[in-house]
Amino acid sequence: MRLDRHSEINTYLDETLRYLQENESLNNLMLGICNRMKNTPEYYNEVYMATVKEEEELVLAALMTIPQKLIVYSNKEDYDQAIDLLVKDLLSQDIYIPGVIGPKELAKRTCEIWGKHVDCKVELDMNMRVYELREVNKEVIGEGILRPMAEKDIDLIAHWTYDFIIETGVDPSTTIEECYESTRNRVENKTLFALEHEGKLVSMAAKARPTENGATVNLVYTPKELRGKGYATTCVALLSQYLLDEGYKFCSLFTDLSNPTSNSIYMKIGYRPVGDFDAYILERI
Repeated sequence: MRLDRHSEINTYLDETLRYLQENESLNNLMLGICNRMKNTPEYYNEVYMATVKEEEELVLAALMTIPQKLIVYSNKEDYDQAIDLLVKDLLSQDIYIPGVIGPKELAKRTCEIWGKHVDCKVELDMNMRVYELREVNKEVIGEGILRPMAEKDIDLIAHWTYDFIIETGVDPSTTIEECYESTRNRVENKTLFALEHEGKLVSMAAKARPTENGATVNLVYTPKELRGKGYATTCVALLSQYLLDEGYKFCSLFTDLSNPTSNSIYMKIGYRPVGDFDAYILERI
């Protein structure tokens, strides 16, 4: 078994692309980051990319946009030796991972093997489910129109984004200034959308991480005072249809399994589960 560290995204994709695309929706996070690295090389300051192969068969793919969590993927059942090689290589580069995200059992095992080499506290951050949609159930679409966000909306949407981050705990260190910056970028790139009802913005969602055949829907948020009216359902359904109309074969999204309401809503829209991911936080002792 051999580990290869990659300094170029093209060599990494040469080893992983076919393998990851076998389950494109499940791997939308890793594939989406790879696409961004290809199209905007300066976006990430420091990236760790590695593959582990048994002869010519890929056993494990790993990607880390430092200082974010390590993303891992394998479609094999026996991957302990590959994880051990990965952990040793990370440590040889003085890279101490702050967490792991990946398919449920693989993520857990990666944390366990990391813990054999580094004294650390392991904390489950989130149980997630990956969904895929290929056809929208139009019966769930309510009133309102979907429109891309404009410059005039930045102030409101930046605060919605900040509220989303605080409420979900996705990245609690994010500042309101960073939310303004990310909102401006999304508006410029035309990837941020809102549902407008009776002249008022009532819910938002974003297009993210496009891959060869699909795009991800994320940043789904409705202010607390506007919830329970079906706005998020309509917003996500309309955005999903918009993406399909753009030519994507499917849409995907991650959900937090501790929120049964959102999981139920997405399934009513037409999303179907394709796999479970877990995210862990690793804190050195």
